[in-house]
Amino acid sequence: MKKKILMFTAIVLCLTFASLGTIAYYTAEDEAQNRIVAGDVSIQIVELTDATDENGEPIPFENLTGVMPGAEISKIAMVENTGSNSVYVRVSVETVIEFAQETDEIADLSLVALDFNTEDWTYSDGYYYYNSVLAPGASTEPLFTTVAFAPSMGNIYQNSTASVNLIAQATQSANNGANALEASGWPE
Repeated sequence: MKKKILMFTAIVLCLTFASLGTIAYYTAEDEAQNRIVAGDVSIQIVELTDATDENGEPIPFENLTGVMPGAEISKIAMVENTGSNSVYVRVSVETVIEFAQETDEIADLSLVALDFNTEDWTYSDGYYYYNSVLAPGASTEPLFTTVAFAPSMGNIYQNSTASVNLIAQATQSANNGANALEASGWPE
């Protein structure tokens, strides 16, 4: 009887190991690591002049001094897409005049004029919206190319400082409206 129990136990163990081997034989395991890297939205304001250096490259705009009433200076303002995704672009423009001497006068900002490009840019709600999608590595058409100082600027403006401040913003163009005016996701 002991022999039968031993034999039965051996058979059960063999069948158990055989079934485990079969299970291992029919199962498999694999691992995949799929990386999905999101693109980025990145822009840069570019300010140039119409002058060129010895290599024919445009010279960047820098601060100017000694500008007189009636002068028209070259300042070409564009936005470059430095990211990896196509974007919509908008720019706010603020002109500021700071008097050199204390006064109760309020600066007349209309004495500083910009020649805005209304063919490639549309003004709405305080911003100039670029009318095209801006591809990676591309630059917009200039928002403006000159800053003109009115000949009627009086002595109160002598040694004053005029600034044209630009703030550019971008949002993705993919799956985000038909144009920049319809796009969402603009920074607050």
